[in-house]
Amino acid sequence: MDTPLPLSLYIHYPWCVRKCPYCDFNSRPKGQADEERYVRALVEDYLQQRDYLNGRLLRSVYLGGGTPSLLPTGQLATLLEAIMPDCADDCEISMEANPGTVSLEQLREYRRLGINRLSLGVQSFSTQSLKALGRIYDGETAKLACRQVREAGFENFNLDLMHGTPQQTVAQGLDDLRTALGFAPAHLSWYELTIEEGTPFYVRCPRLPSEQELFELEQEGRACLLEAGFVHYEVSAYAREDSFKCRHNLNYWYFGDYLGIGAGAHAKLFIDGRTLRRANPEEPAAYVAARSAFFKVKDEDLPFEFLLNRLRIFGRVSLAEFVHTTGLDEELIRPKLRYAQEQGLAVLSADESALELTALGKTMLNDILMYFLE
Repeated sequence: MDTPLPLSLYIHYPWCVRKCPYCDFNSRPKGQADEERYVRALVEDYLQQRDYLNGRLLRSVYLGGGTPSLLPTGQLATLLEAIMPDCADDCEISMEANPGTVSLEQLREYRRLGINRLSLGVQSFSTQSLKALGRIYDGETAKLACRQVREAGFENFNLDLMHGTPQQTVAQGLDDLRTALGFAPAHLSWYELTIEEGTPFYVRCPRLPSEQELFELEQEGRACLLEAGFVHYEVSAYAREDSFKCRHNLNYWYFGDYLGIGAGAHAKLFIDGRTLRRANPEEPAAYVAARSAFFKVKDEDLPFEFLLNRLRIFGRVSLAEFVHTTGLDEELIRPKLRYAQEQGLAVLSADESALELTALGKTMLNDILMYFLE
């Protein structure tokens, strides 16, 4: 009997103080949000999906948004009370927080409620950059929040840091990175600002660093992170130790199972040889009124979905993983992987049972994935 896939839970909180001009996530200004009603819907949704646990315990829980640190701690306690009985003893329970919406008292309460990993969405320590990004705090507030996360007792915490921001120089980008390292985070998500369709930045794009400046910043930044002892284990993720790699994200990338509750939350389950998905309505009111049903993913769509996730993690990829997580024959992907090898993007093992990306392939993931969309 095959080993069941690991199971995680994602919880979406859809509100922010205000919407940032670069953000295309499912979020909206808080206004008169009925959080009590929304949390009741989250709990109801979760309890209705408990049969999908099928004897498994949750290996990770991730509360994202939006700005989950706007959720009153009383409502957070109600939500966690419903979920905790199904969590493994070593379950990673993460929560995103905005530096402009947290206090030391709040952070200590998160620890008391069982949150054991915090992801602080700093984005930058430069007041100039933060203003350009539409953030609700300044550089000093960002630094204070980092110190308070430490003071509250979070050893496992991530800093989200953005580079390639409006008018940022290479020196400013590296200064941001070194400031972040000074707070000794366990994990860093260091990624380039991308201009997404439908955002204010897409309509009126600010002046951004040149391609040459971005290349120089990324090369020097990666060297700085590696020198500081961080492991570059995913496209934009760096961990101080293996134990601090984000377990929740790894489950996505290894194509494990996950439940998703909340407005716009997605779920993926592999049950009885079938891959099922669902995507909830994005509007909070629509989600509260009715949740979405699961549907079967077409077999022909699974090679792309598997590789879209799995190739984000650097290192050896066994084709047996594809069989285990999708129930499909590895011959469905082997011919196109041979083609990727011919193009110098990947190297297959002698028996063609595994592959690794080349240095070129790591920079051209989209080209490899395109082979599986044709």
